[in-house]
Amino acid sequence: MTKAAVPTAARVLPSATGMTVTVIEPEPQAPIGRLREWLTAEGLTVRMVRPEAGDPLPDLDELGDGLVVLGGPMSAHAEADHPWIAPLRDLLHGVVETRVPAVAICLGAQIAAEAIGGATAAPSPHGTERGVVELELTAAALTDPLFSEIVDESVRAAVRAGIPTHDGTRLPVLVSHDDGVVSLPETATLLASSAGAPVQAWRAGRLLALQHHPESTPERMERVESRTTAWKLGAVADVEELSRLSDADLPAEALAAGRRVRADAERAEPVVQAFGRALARVLARQVRAHRLRSASSDVRADVDA
Repeated sequence: MTKAAVPTAARVLPSATGMTVTVIEPEPQAPIGRLREWLTAEGLTVRMVRPEAGDPLPDLDELGDGLVVLGGPMSAHAEADHPWIAPLRDLLHGVVETRVPAVAICLGAQIAAEAIGGATAAPSPHGTERGVVELELTAAALTDPLFSEIVDESVRAAVRAGIPTHDGTRLPVLVSHDDGVVSLPETATLLASSAGAPVQAWRAGRLLALQHHPESTPERMERVESRTTAWKLGAVADVEELSRLSDADLPAEALAAGRRVRADAERAEPVVQAFGRALARVLARQVRAHRLRSASSDVRADVDA
């Protein structure tokens, strides 16, 4: 007997805790990467939802115990071509309102900002950022109840690797974006900026929003940069062709650009990994607390009944 195919949204990674985080991966060009490993190492079950592959977005009460929204090449305003964007905006609004633990990365952060009263520009008036940039931490980042632990661990990793942090106020991160948040919601706290993105990291309630990519890798950054450079050089007529290009198809200039970005990313790797692992740990702790709060609410409801 042939087994029925399991829908993508139903696939999970096993964990001993029974706590589930829904990860919305808008596009395979911006995959979950090693964030999956870091989340499962913290005892969380990962439920993948891929809207571009036809997976329906979950309702707020179907998320499980937390949410991660990843990036993608589309604009946060492209609802006509990507009809899941508007419901994702509504979902993120609900997540912030109900204080569900969440992380939003790149496109996810841009949609989250618009969901709660901010604004995203496409393209950003500050220009494109790709490769390794310095995250410039605000004073609030150093004492933030969620972000400060991530900063502390990342700074320690930088010191061990001999990477300058300017007294713990700057960290190297991986970026790849044309759009950006240009106006923060009134309820949000700015945590970090960069030279090309005044809004790089922020928090609203239990949602952490990051313009940069802690889930990415030097290899991934090389591929993105080489193919983006090939596109700018006119090596292909259609941007959709880029994902199908092999290295042998790329101009020498594009390959060289990719290698330069990879080398920069490899130097920053100790900090990027420390940031990502700490991010997963902080999210997992918030998820556990959220589960306990929900269980306590259920008990109180039973007693009141």
